[in-house]
Amino acid sequence: MDRHAVHYRRHLIIPLASVGVRGYAASVFVTGPSGRRKAFGILGYFSSEEEAIEYATSCAKARIEGNRMPGLPRKLSAVRHWFMRHGMRRPGLFDPTAWD
Repeated sequence: MDRHAVHYRRHLIIPLASVGVRGYAASVFVTGPSGRRKAFGILGYFSSEEEAIEYATSCAKARIEGNRMPGLPRKLSAVRHWFMRHGMRRPGLFDPTAWD
């Protein structure tokens, strides 16, 4: 887990890439100078572990500097949007066509 750890402005950044159905989910832990640790949830989905780690690290650096977090690359935003609209729908109890 710590092989991608980065020291940046007296903070320790530990980016994570966990594999799932939609690709590699980027998330990150940031430990401040006082020892307080903050966890960020899933920041986005990527096609490779390296892309997820790189994005999580850049998001953490932006937060440490007080800047806005970078947006997802345009191509990935379009893929994520498509999955949110089409790929995640499953017939369930409240689906009007579930009992057809």
